Amino acid sequence: MGLRTRKFVGTLTIFLWMIVFSLTIMAVMGRFERPHFLIEILLYAGLGFGWILPLKPVFVWMGKAPGRDATHK
Repeated sequence: MGLRTRKFVGTLTIFLWMIVFSLTIMAVMGRFERPHFLIEILLYAGLGFGWILPLKPVFVWMGKAPGRDATHK
C-alpha cells in the first residue's frame, strides 16, 4: 500500500475513532452526576490524552516507509 493511501486510511481511522470515543464518553458521563469541577478537569484532561493511546499502532503504521514490513527494521 502506498504512503498516500496509508495516510488516507489512517486519517479516516483516527477520525472515526474520535467520533466513537467522544460519543461513548458523553454517554457514560451522562449517566453520572456531575463531579466536582477539579475532578472533572482532571478527568477530561486524562481522556484528552487517553484517546490517542489505542491509536499508536495506526500512527506507527502510517509512518512506515512504503515496502517495508515489521520484520525489517
